[in-house]
Amino acid sequence: MTKLRVGTRGSDLALWQTRWVCAKLREHHPSLEIETIVIKTPGDANATGSFGKDWPVGAFVSAIESALLEEQVDFAVHSYKDMQTAQTKGLMIAAVPKREVTNDVLLTDRPVELDAIPTGFRVGTSSPRRIAQLQQLDNIECVPIRGNLPTRVGKIGKDGLNGVVLAAAGLARLGIEHPHSTQLPVDRFIPAPAQGALAIQTRAAGPEAEVIAVLEHPPSRMAVDAERSFLHAIGAGCHTPVGAIANIEGSSATLTGQLFSDDFSRMARGQECGENSSEIGQKLARRLISELEA
Repeated sequence: MTKLRVGTRGSDLALWQTRWVCAKLREHHPSLEIETIVIKTPGDANATGSFGKDWPVGAFVSAIESALLEEQVDFAVHSYKDMQTAQTKGLMIAAVPKREVTNDVLLTDRPVELDAIPTGFRVGTSSPRRIAQLQQLDNIECVPIRGNLPTRVGKIGKDGLNGVVLAAAGLARLGIEHPHSTQLPVDRFIPAPAQGALAIQTRAAGPEAEVIAVLEHPPSRMAVDAERSFLHAIGAGCHTPVGAIANIEGSSATLTGQLFSDDFSRMARGQECGENSSEIGQKLARRLISELEA
């Protein structure tokens, strides 16, 4: 196979991720030609809606998956955390490359300390998880904000917005630096399941998967499998107030999860360890659901 077509969203970050994957593939397959096809998703078309319960499942991936199934493209590059937990029939994740950093970052218009935020500090985010976590701090008002990553960074200091919360992985990939940046520790601000990870998707029956498989990083796959098993067992989507992070040591995973009530007033948190990603995700989900409902 000497030529493939890759489907991707058109945001700066999505295109960077796709170029990175293509470059890595060419390192292994020097004669491989790859054509990039930009696909507009429902999530891109609705640039003002908030990520609440009414947000459509798979808003950032459904159109790309349709293009795969209709053989308009041969593989796709996704931010794994955008994907629905149920695997689409006829498709597979052919590779999970080595994961980037997983934490969130608070970018602000001035230097701040997390435990001494000024009264009335306004932080932009439309993520229910981030809103729930930020409300554990005093004095923060969360403001709905949408747009691609550079757009959100550009809103800091405008219209009374004091800061934004973003994934460190996206900032690192695009090389965006900000003068006032606070890394949010994952022990207090547990990231979204699969944050920082990429999913390279192909049709389940086809030769493309073998070409893509050279980019597989087993520890990253094991970690995101545990986190997404937890998400799936909760019955949650990618915009539910839930966080999960798995650390891999050899053949064992330690999964830490965090689940909030819909009104963010209550939170359950716990940890499970084991060698079966699916089992530890399901076990932790059952326990946290029980604690939250108690």
